[in-house]
Amino acid sequence: MANLVECKACGKEIAKGVTKCPHCGKDQRNWFMRHKIITFILTIIVLAILVNMLGGGDETTTDTNINTNQSAEKAPEEKVYQLNDVVKVNNAEVTVTKVEEKSVIGDPNFLGKEASEGATLVGVQYKLKNASDKPMGMFDQPTINLVDEKGTEYDSDIDASGAYATETGIDNSKILSDLNPGITVTGTTVYEISKESFDQGKWYIQIDNQKVQIK
Repeated sequence: MANLVECKACGKEIAKGVTKCPHCGKDQRNWFMRHKIITFILTIIVLAILVNMLGGGDETTTDTNINTNQSAEKAPEEKVYQLNDVVKVNNAEVTVTKVEEKSVIGDPNFLGKEASEGATLVGVQYKLKNASDKPMGMFDQPTINLVDEKGTEYDSDIDASGAYATETGIDNSKILSDLNPGITVTGTTVYEISKESFDQGKWYIQIDNQKVQIK
């Protein structure tokens, strides 16, 4: 004798395993069996979420390992040049040969320069060589600035630089003419800065993106 169960709708006895009640026609299957396509789609979605979660966990671990390894590796130290070192910048070679601190340059009464109150004059002498195979114009030459250890840049003093060039008598740099390949000229420049600031910390001549420590 077949096993009998009650219909979920009308309560009458029906054979176990039938899909529909012969009395009321009610579908006896559960929701998942009645909606196989939706069930299949939901299963795929759940599997995709699980796979993504597992994969995301691995990725996080990998990223953590990468970050740990990167932290363990020391960042390359910035190269700092010293006086008389040849600094190669693009197509030029620059050598800072001398740096001196002065309170007066030349004759203040005749085209000279005296440091302002609380200031000092920093005179810089350097050599510039055109290391390329083409003439180098004024705008092709590297930029030279004075910087402190915080990276603050200081522009040169035009009046003091002119007086310093006259006083030293060594400046034969090109202004209006191009510097031909292989030619080396000597240049001078002066920076007026706070005496108190210059007496503290480290100071550099910055040639484009390279630094020469002068103090």
